[in-house]
Amino acid sequence: MKKALILGLGVSGIETAKFLAAKKWEIVVHDDNAAKLAEAGKGFATLDGAALPDRLDLLVISPGVPREHPLVAVAAARGVDIAGEMEVAARFIRDEKVIAVTGTNGKSTTVTLIHEMLLKDGRKSALTGNIGAPLISFVEKGYEFLVVEVSSFQLETLSAMHPDAALILNVSPDHLDRYRDYEEYLFTKVHLARLAKEDGIVILNGADEPLCAAVAPIPRRTSLFSAVGRSDAVWDGRAVSYRGVSVIMDDTRLRGEHNIENVMAAMLAAAPFLNEPARMADAIYDFKPLPHRMAFVARVGGVDFVDDSKGTNIGAVERSLAGFPDRSVVLLLGGVDKGGGYRSVRELADRKCKGVVVIGDATPRILPYFEGFLPLETAGSMEDAVRKAHRLAAGNGTVLLSPACASFDWYANYKERGKDFVRVVKILKSEEGK
Repeated sequence: MKKALILGLGVSGIETAKFLAAKKWEIVVHDDNAAKLAEAGKGFATLDGAALPDRLDLLVISPGVPREHPLVAVAAARGVDIAGEMEVAARFIRDEKVIAVTGTNGKSTTVTLIHEMLLKDGRKSALTGNIGAPLISFVEKGYEFLVVEVSSFQLETLSAMHPDAALILNVSPDHLDRYRDYEEYLFTKVHLARLAKEDGIVILNGADEPLCAAVAPIPRRTSLFSAVGRSDAVWDGRAVSYRGVSVIMDDTRLRGEHNIENVMAAMLAAAPFLNEPARMADAIYDFKPLPHRMAFVARVGGVDFVDDSKGTNIGAVERSLAGFPDRSVVLLLGGVDKGGGYRSVRELADRKCKGVVVIGDATPRILPYFEGFLPLETAGSMEDAVRKAHRLAAGNGTVLLSPACASFDWYANYKERGKDFVRVVKILKSEEGK
């Protein structure tokens, strides 16, 4: 009987344990969080002490487990097979077609668009990966398509997945608290292109020159999208067009240049697999923006509040700010710093922002970049931040929560941060209505 240790008991870890147990593997589980181990580890054997079992065939690590974790280091030294949940799942993919999407920004919107296009075409598609339910929950379930959002953390241990279409949307500095530098992060993303089937397609942002250059030596067919650079889809300032299908962007709920490119990428990925390409337009027109991604919350006293809590890196904030008129935004910025710097945000804020409110643990790191910027405030809570931002907006424009940082100082995740922002805005609106 083969034996696996599951290290990290989030959703993906637990689902992997259940999947392998059903395959008659012997399962041992561990989490450094004792409370999580006690709750999530019920029904499985737990690690005896702090050492690896003497006999071990597979170590499954959750994406958040650091590469320098002692158990990972010992397993590597012993030659134990080390894989993430997605890699384990990929080993059981047989007839399903795989469309895999990575990139610094836009992944969740793009995979959801592709999935909706396939559903409109009457195909049996699963939306999975980093966006929510783990891939291992969908393999061997009779799906035609697996549309998979893949993070850089998941790519680190991925080798068995061979996508029919591999999309790399963009690569801007992110997770520099985990990677040595931008180049290491870039080539982690580029790994997805190497995994693509030999007769598959790699879809890239035609304006991302470092990305295109990094992928160029890989012998795969490529297709490009961009609103401003090289592109196989066409953006004429009004509509996105590809293979005879046109979508007028003002007739959709998607706003901003970044969403134009998300639509382009989704069309390039889905079109080769559809019986009726016109279904792409149906899916785009029906599409509702995902929560916490440039989502309008409310108008309070002439000021629009927009929740972009998913903007957890510099590139995301740059893309979000770029879509607004000059001097119209009060930006809520901060949280847990992820490495890199904020110079580019400051340069864009000089043009786009009429105020900035800095929050969270990254405040001392961010403030030097905004020296001389006025008005500039700091806040000790979301309620404090929202009220200060509303005051700085002075009755017009937009308050934008797009933090460029992780959320773990104040919240469990970006979703909780976004929900709290919405909660406070609704309180403010109710007070204004009195």
